[in-house]
Amino acid sequence: MSKTLIIAEKPSVAKDIAVALGGFQREKTWFERDDVVITSAIGHLVELDVPEAAVSGRDLASLPVIPARFGLRVIDRTKDQFALVERLMRRKDVTLVVNACDAGREGELIFRLIYELAECRKPTQRMWLQSMTPGAIRAGYANMRPGSDFDALADAARCRGEADWLIGINGSRGITRLHEKEKRVAEQMTAGRVQTPTLAILVFLEHTIRDFVPQDYWEVHASFGAVAGAYDAKWFNHKGQEAGEDGSAYRIADVAKAQAILSRCKGVAPTSVADTSKTQTKSPPRLFDLTTLQREANRRFKFSAKKTLDIAQSLYEKHKVTTYPRTDSTALPEDYVGKAAAVMKLFDGTTYGPLAEKVVNNHWVKPDKRIFDNSKISDHFAIIPNGQRPQSLDASEAKIYDLIVRRFLAAFFPPAIYEQTVRITVVCDEHFKSTGRVLVSAGWLEVYGTDTDDDGKTPTLCSVDPSEVVNPLDMAIKALKTKAPARLTEATLLGAMESAGKLIDDDELREAMKGKGLGTPATRAAIIEGLLSDQDGQGRPKEPYVTRVDNHLVPTSKGMGLIEFLVQNKLDALTSPRMTGDWEQKLHLMEQGKYSRLSFMSEIATMTSDILSTIKAKAASIVPPPEASLTVTCPRCSASLVANLRTIDCEAQCGFQLWLTVADKKLSLPQAEALLRDGQLPAVDGFYSKAKKKSFSAGLALDQTGKVTFVFNSSNGAAGQQSAADKSVVQCPSCSKAMRRIKGGKGHFWGCSGYNTGCHTTLDDKDGKPVPKHNAKSSTSEFI
Repeated sequence: MSKTLIIAEKPSVAKDIAVALGGFQREKTWFERDDVVITSAIGHLVELDVPEAAVSGRDLASLPVIPARFGLRVIDRTKDQFALVERLMRRKDVTLVVNACDAGREGELIFRLIYELAECRKPTQRMWLQSMTPGAIRAGYANMRPGSDFDALADAARCRGEADWLIGINGSRGITRLHEKEKRVAEQMTAGRVQTPTLAILVFLEHTIRDFVPQDYWEVHASFGAVAGAYDAKWFNHKGQEAGEDGSAYRIADVAKAQAILSRCKGVAPTSVADTSKTQTKSPPRLFDLTTLQREANRRFKFSAKKTLDIAQSLYEKHKVTTYPRTDSTALPEDYVGKAAAVMKLFDGTTYGPLAEKVVNNHWVKPDKRIFDNSKISDHFAIIPNGQRPQSLDASEAKIYDLIVRRFLAAFFPPAIYEQTVRITVVCDEHFKSTGRVLVSAGWLEVYGTDTDDDGKTPTLCSVDPSEVVNPLDMAIKALKTKAPARLTEATLLGAMESAGKLIDDDELREAMKGKGLGTPATRAAIIEGLLSDQDGQGRPKEPYVTRVDNHLVPTSKGMGLIEFLVQNKLDALTSPRMTGDWEQKLHLMEQGKYSRLSFMSEIATMTSDILSTIKAKAASIVPPPEASLTVTCPRCSASLVANLRTIDCEAQCGFQLWLTVADKKLSLPQAEALLRDGQLPAVDGFYSKAKKKSFSAGLALDQTGKVTFVFNSSNGAAGQQSAADKSVVQCPSCSKAMRRIKGGKGHFWGCSGYNTGCHTTLDDKDGKPVPKHNAKSSTSEFI
């Protein structure tokens, strides 16, 4: 009997699908029944592979590296799972392969890379899941579409990955080499098409803050008494502009003018008091997409964007109480009216029951373009509760779930209605303004149990009868200073990334970025975390580009230095949101079949070459300082050696090269000379083992090819390392220096490391082990 193979993105999803469809038996790490096999990809199993990048592109001369075709390779840590998926794909009884990875660009890419590397040619279908409830899974299984329907989405996913590689690898290597040549400092510099412009937003703002010079100004504040109570007012320039958000109409630049107003008006009864009132409505907020959910959680709870994303994913995937979270849509499908009403009824008996009942009884769930609009939906619709009742949520999960439910309920409530009052009190022809707002109808604010929304905390004004006399109570001058713009929180940075450029002063750039964004809702949290990361990929400490200070994001000196370096060297393309905004727009068009993969990648290749041309031109204009003189000669051909920033090379170009960085420790020039002169270096501290993820001490030994090996013994504090090998090493019987095993024309032999000082003693070799001659001395040293 032929079978269908379903590949989910994670084991938990594979299990959920098996439970929802029913009738499966667990077979080791997959599920199987008569007609279906289910397994998972446990995330990414395959990544891009560019072998030439390992041997080329390490210097400016060989950059950029632009492969004719990107290869693929299995990620080492997931190779066992790939082997399983590949084996299941090749089973003769499997005739159809179904992609049930996350419904989006990334999920499409995960499946396509596995399918391609496994060289599978069997037909494919797509199981597109918006919710993880059993009913939604069964519906997704019943309504599978041909895999070819998603070829455009796959193209966009591949282009995004390949373009990121081209700009990221070539840009990072190029600016690192340029930085080394210009600054004479070996420091890794990174360039990412989303991360670097995001960092630039913070750095440019930080420059504005640091360069800001406060200006003194004064305000005149007054209070007046009426029959119904007292009210406050501020002098304002009624002949000039209205008071904007910065309050400029209230500011008096000359203290003498403020004192004159005070002298003329203090203690004087107003000549008139006039109220102007108008009704204002505040519409309910739109449903959450991921970015607005992250912003709201950061504003209310100071949750990081990553924490909110992780919680939202858990609510969807683990608890199955919300819809798919990685969305940029704030609307629902137009045919979802009935489903939304059904969700409302499922809140009966819960905390939200009375609010949901009010929505249902008033028939507020109805077609409304603010909520149900197909034109505002891309891959996914807005994040809403799915009607399942949550069980055992932790405190943080409960907070995010509450935000999602209340936003869903509030969207269907009517607008909040206010009575907005502006009062002008005139004293000696000077005008003083008071504002107040009274909530007439709570509308959607009832969902939140408050009488005012967060952006309108205007006090209520006491009433003043037109015929009554208002008395002066107090008046004073308040000395103030203008303030620098506030630093961004994760909430406001997410907003800046979403609008991609609104915080930048350049009008042309701001207009060019309209409707575009830095990154996607699913990637923005990871970008911010990357900027904040204080560890590298090996778990070692490093200086981050950005730090958190009281929930605000502040660029470090490293972050400031990177952006300044790029700007100074006219590499603005790497700092501008315009580039990544254009990418996202074109990728979105590609998903719709309106932009070709070939055109996009051709443009990226050209852009990469242009960036490297700029870098090379700048590097060529730099006059390097005189090379350091060395007191030793090449151990291979005795020619002079040249000390560069990263290596020591033979001037005669015989092929000898000594890398100055060994196990993440850079050797000083005196240390390198000692190693070249003696063939060995006593134990030093500061090496780092990537395998064991810790620092260690060791001695070094050098052969004629430039290969460096570690020497461990009890005296250098690394005796514990000796279990790594069991090779007996002897000291030279002539000069007592370390011996090392060398491959010769007739097999292996052991040679003295003191060849550079004239000792050419050798020892025979038998079965890979040294056979000492003469009075060779035993040693506890060990080479690995």
